[in-house]
Amino acid sequence: MSPPHVQRHSILALPAWCLLVLLAWSFTVTGVLADNRLHEATVTVENRDRPAREAGFERALDKVLVKLSGDRQVLRDPRVDDLRGQAGRHVQRFRYVDAGDGTVGLEVRFDGRALERLLMERGLPVWGANRPGLMVWLGAVHEGERVILGGEEGRELMEVLERVAGERGLQLVFPVMDLEDRAAVNFADLSGGFHEPVLRASERYSARYVAAVYVQPRGDAWNARWRLFSQDLREDYQAEADSLEGVLDEGLQGLADLLGRRLAIAGLLPTEDHVQVVVDGVNDMEAYQKVRRYLSELSVVVEIRPYRLEPDRAVFVTQLRGSPRDLERGVRLGTVLEVADAGAEPSEPGAMASVNLRLSR
Repeated sequence: MSPPHVQRHSILALPAWCLLVLLAWSFTVTGVLADNRLHEATVTVENRDRPAREAGFERALDKVLVKLSGDRQVLRDPRVDDLRGQAGRHVQRFRYVDAGDGTVGLEVRFDGRALERLLMERGLPVWGANRPGLMVWLGAVHEGERVILGGEEGRELMEVLERVAGERGLQLVFPVMDLEDRAAVNFADLSGGFHEPVLRASERYSARYVAAVYVQPRGDAWNARWRLFSQDLREDYQAEADSLEGVLDEGLQGLADLLGRRLAIAGLLPTEDHVQVVVDGVNDMEAYQKVRRYLSELSVVVEIRPYRLEPDRAVFVTQLRGSPRDLERGVRLGTVLEVADAGAEPSEPGAMASVNLRLSR
């Protein structure tokens, strides 16, 4: 679809950084990258017979629906009952794998586009493939020692969290626990709930979301206190389980639900319409790259393409999962951009709606 009413500008009137961007546009399209892991799951099956395989398809689909929606509660929603009852129809390929201990694993890949479309049509949330990293600072007493996960410390516990993160489509970042990290954060900061040092130490990792976690035994059980931070967010989640592995699993599952409910877009519109995004205050290459990267990482943005450059402004054409208002709401969650004024609805058939933004001061 070609953007209507293209306004032409003399290329010689643009700053040098704009010319460099124009040269790169012919080779680069920024959008949501395909991530097959969101559409794949592995389950164990009793045997390789068809009834066991069909049951495995349904369990694998449950895992994929949770990943795509960002919330475990989706499995209780009656709007997905028909999808779960016909799981085999959406399988693209499958294979049997060794699941260890002599058990048979079934690795299944589903038609991700079809599933996302079906969720959209039912007004259910979909969490896109561009997901922010989650920085995890976790203090625990493990094998009689106080550890903060990172580097080679607590490797076994990190593997538990990485497994859960894979099931939920999360990207975890652990501190490297070098001299700088050790000087910045100690075990008492996490156990005592002193999070200012944690947030300061996280700045070197450029993570949008930071989790400060403290895990401790309590009687015959384990308790974990998770606290999630972002630029304008603070959420708490408590988890309890009979084992250390169980409390890590439940804690990260709960945190993934919190993130999914915040970042997934509900009631998505299956449309090919495009929206023009005008960003003021873009006056050098660094600002341009910052804006393009930030917009491309928003869950509502499916695709973003450069459209027009002016000396103090960049104009993009985006394809959205939702409406321009969803984009404005997503922008308000961060601090990189702010809404300049109300976007304009198309004034005539075939024209694009617009969203007007500016770099935050």
